[in-house]
Amino acid sequence: MAARWLECRAASTVQAHRPLALGGQRLKAMAPFDAISSQAPGRICPPEYGYSPRVFARPAELFGDTLYVVGGLYGNVCALPAIDALVARDADSPLIVFNGDFHWFDIEPELFVQIQQRVAHGANTIALRGNVETEIAGSDCAAGCGCAYPESVPDDDVARSNEILARLRATARAVALDRADARPSLASLPMHVVAQIGDTRIAIVHGDAWSLAGWRFAHDQLHDDRHDPRLASAFAQGAVVGYACSHTCLPALKYFEPDAAGGGELVRGHANECFVINNGAAGMPNFADLPFGLLTRISVRALPTAIAGERIYGLTVAGLYVDALAIRYDAAAWQERFVSMWPEGSAAHRSYFARLQRGPDYSMAQALGHVDRSACATALT
Repeated sequence: MAARWLECRAASTVQAHRPLALGGQRLKAMAPFDAISSQAPGRICPPEYGYSPRVFARPAELFGDTLYVVGGLYGNVCALPAIDALVARDADSPLIVFNGDFHWFDIEPELFVQIQQRVAHGANTIALRGNVETEIAGSDCAAGCGCAYPESVPDDDVARSNEILARLRATARAVALDRADARPSLASLPMHVVAQIGDTRIAIVHGDAWSLAGWRFAHDQLHDDRHDPRLASAFAQGAVVGYACSHTCLPALKYFEPDAAGGGELVRGHANECFVINNGAAGMPNFADLPFGLLTRISVRALPTAIAGERIYGLTVAGLYVDALAIRYDAAAWQERFVSMWPEGSAAHRSYFARLQRGPDYSMAQALGHVDRSACATALT
């Protein structure tokens, strides 16, 4: 299984790179990370969010043969039954890691509690905190939503995200008045975890290898033609073969060729193959006109037949099958629930409702780094 394979299910034409705003508008290219200096709420990255890739060079906390990484649920309660259905059809009884931002749109107290109970206390489930959970648990408004948005995201979008977080924090406070306070448990959640799948180590983060709200695992950063030695060294420093993340709200998959990952001591026996997979959003559409969320499945075994049809793309690397799976939730039901909380003109409706209806202006070809059509095994369904 040392040979690399990469394929996508839908016949997507290769498109020019188009960075996106929250609702899918075209934007200028993202500025280099060193150039992002804004300290405004929603753009600032608090120092306590930061860490070194070396923190992952520790004994693994999770062990198993199959793992699901579910980032960016965003309060979409309708996605939970679809996720559970995938788990039930997977022969390996996978562990589920909700790697942050499982709250966001769920400003109704009952829905907030439902999401909190399922994610933080569900069976066979591990929860990590994202910037959303971190900011809900705190009272300092300096970071706004904690998204650490790059300068390519318009100020209006940033302001609306700050408003959403403020509403959600108010919900958490209201819930705490008449039932168990979720904020201490959210604050105590880890920012990352190291998992050993079979005999292969991976790191599960919310943002990237440097920060809870980092953007270096965004699609345009991963697929930038310029070599970033910091990215290459993150595997060796963390003693991991791969990183699984979300945060940026758009999916991506990047394979690093043998000996390109910056460390000959990294993965003995696996030719130093490495990867980053970003599931984008579990609770929102990720591609234009395709109304499903995504999760990441990482396993020592190939997809069982029962769920093979949900595979969108993937690869084999370092003894692992790494796949993006569709979460086919009831889109109409979730849109109805969303509008009941966030009516037309509200912050979340203005930023996100068009995406919930039609998906972002984003393609599988972009997620995979502008792969040539000939490199994809295509199948129209």
